[in-house]
Amino acid sequence: MRGLLVIIHRWAGLFIAVFLLVAGLTGAVISWDHELDEWLNPDLFVAKQAGTPLPALELVARFEATDPRARVTWFPMSFEAGETAQLFVEPRIDTATGKLYELDYNQVYLEPATGAIAGKRFWGKIPLDRRDLLPFLYKLHYSMHVPDFFNSDRWGIWLMGIVGLVWTFDCFVGLWLTFPAVARAQGGNKSWMQRWAPAWRIKSNASRYRLNFDIHRAFGLWTWLLLLILAFTSISMNLGTEVVRPVLSKISSLTPEIWDARTPAPLDKPIAAALPFAAVIGLASKEANKRSWKEPLGSVFYSQEFGVYSVSFFELGAEHGEGGMGTKTLYFDGNTGAGLGETVPWAGTAADIFMQLQFPLHSGRIAGVPGRIALSIMGIVVAALSLTGIVIWLKKRLARAKSPEHFQLARRRSALATASFAFAVFASGRVLQFLDRLTDEARLRSRFEQISRDALNAGGSTSSSLWPMTAYSARAAMLLISIALVGIRRLLNTIGLLLVAVCRSLVSFIELIRYPGFWAAGKADARMYWRRLMRLWNRSFDFGASIARGAASSFRAGKQEVGARRSKG
Repeated sequence: MRGLLVIIHRWAGLFIAVFLLVAGLTGAVISWDHELDEWLNPDLFVAKQAGTPLPALELVARFEATDPRARVTWFPMSFEAGETAQLFVEPRIDTATGKLYELDYNQVYLEPATGAIAGKRFWGKIPLDRRDLLPFLYKLHYSMHVPDFFNSDRWGIWLMGIVGLVWTFDCFVGLWLTFPAVARAQGGNKSWMQRWAPAWRIKSNASRYRLNFDIHRAFGLWTWLLLLILAFTSISMNLGTEVVRPVLSKISSLTPEIWDARTPAPLDKPIAAALPFAAVIGLASKEANKRSWKEPLGSVFYSQEFGVYSVSFFELGAEHGEGGMGTKTLYFDGNTGAGLGETVPWAGTAADIFMQLQFPLHSGRIAGVPGRIALSIMGIVVAALSLTGIVIWLKKRLARAKSPEHFQLARRRSALATASFAFAVFASGRVLQFLDRLTDEARLRSRFEQISRDALNAGGSTSSSLWPMTAYSARAAMLLISIALVGIRRLLNTIGLLLVAVCRSLVSFIELIRYPGFWAAGKADARMYWRRLMRLWNRSFDFGASIARGAASSFRAGKQEVGARRSKG
């Protein structure tokens, strides 16, 4: 049983290690994303023009007048003193082409007093300057920046949700592996806790491998509960609709989300709102008064994907709500203005509150600033666990590679892989030959042209019946299908060539790094370049020192000459 768990922990850990390394390091930074973003980009966040802020709707109207291609989808209702007004925008549909306009930005920063544009940027873009750094890290953290395709932008989110599933399971496997094995003959009189205690310690005077192993095991034990919370909350936030909510609804009463009852529109066909922002704000104010909410209007958002307005209520600067639990929010249909529901922090069933807790727990905001500090530390711990786990695997891998048994096993595996690859190439070659015979292009084209001529002749004859035309149409349809197979054959040819190239590259790389002299040669090269760098540094230092000495001696000689002339005069 323990051997099986070791294998599971090894391969599950290797699958998620790189993802968790990136997520841990980025998570440590984005715990302070707002503060760091404002520090890095004062030109975006600091207002330069003094004066009374214009109403939010007036700012929205002024900006949309400057760029008719863009539609504002989110904006705050009030602004902090000395700061710009931040808007999120999305492209409109070009009526001439039926496609979305191409915008090189999706965030706009306006001067609240005048509506002048202080700056723009594309949130989540790969950074080319400091403006894009924090949004890029934030998107990298939860989606690995996987691009949109098949009219969906959730592929990276689903990927990290799967990583969270494996991570959650691996947390329990790793914990079990730290438990002591059955008592041995020596020390069998120790209690279970006494035999488990060394797993919690780090031996500072041990070898480098043992120190790496102790860090991996002890850090994992001391922070196990926090690791489990981070792993599970990542599932809840990335696979909430797909996994967590359906499972939770089976064991508890869970209020359906308004998004569950709506089908999302394709990314290239957004749903335009028939209701303007002003009308929705009026509806939201009336509904908030009915509920006796004391918080002012905080922000307005329109989802073009679902055709839904959401209006949030919060005090200025409290957009995350108390403890990160979110804000009171009302939802309205974008076409009819009908109320769709509400979200109230700490309200609803136990399952509702459980789902509300996922982001505060994952971000540490539930504990305020100390919680965010703890989460930054946990991000570094997650990265350290990933790195130490990879090092443990590499050490054991290299050790096994030196044994004769492993060499023979590797040869057998290599032979099997070569035979399998040869069979795959042979089989694919047979398939391609069959397609070649089935889809000979020249023969197909000539046959199709002949059928077309016969069909035209039959159609032009007044005495012809309907049956010849139908037969010709059926034969033409079959030929068109065959011609389509030509495209499939070409695609398979291209994919086959790419696969062969990738396999050859991988085999060459693996053989290269497994060559015994590879790492030794790398170390020798590193030492040689280091010596050259030090030699160049010493020469540069000596050259600079000689220039400084020459300048000093010239200065002293000139000073002595001036003194001598003055004494003679």
